[in-house]
Amino acid sequence: MIARSRTQGFSTLELLVALAILSLGLMALIDFRLSLLQTQSRQLAQVEAIQHEANALALLRQINPAAEPSGRKALGQSVWLQWEARPAGNYRPQLAWLGRETGYRVALFKVDYAIIEANAVSVRGSIALIGRIGPDSRPTL
Repeated sequence: MIARSRTQGFSTLELLVALAILSLGLMALIDFRLSLLQTQSRQLAQVEAIQHEANALALLRQINPAAEPSGRKALGQSVWLQWEARPAGNYRPQLAWLGRETGYRVALFKVDYAIIEANAVSVRGSIALIGRIGPDSRPTL
């Protein structure tokens, strides 16, 4: 008769322990992957907010706050720029080359702006812009 050795394979208990250890490792890996996806989502939202603000500031620099003291313009789909400007000082003559006065007058304006996304304010800020009025005291574009 040939005697059989018990070391030929894995027992059921050993297999269950190995599966438990493997499942714990896989759960940790899945949790890590989910946290990476959440971090990536937050970073993409921050990048999008920065892009919206850069676009808003570029658009604001093109307006004349004396001609458009308040307004609302679209920055994208369901994203709006809203602003309100108020003079920060008196109008002064605009100077030309060599300090000669032109017929225009300029004043510094404080412009408060908000970026509205999905009907909620996502960014608020304030910048200073120069407003210009023409010789007939009408704002010029």
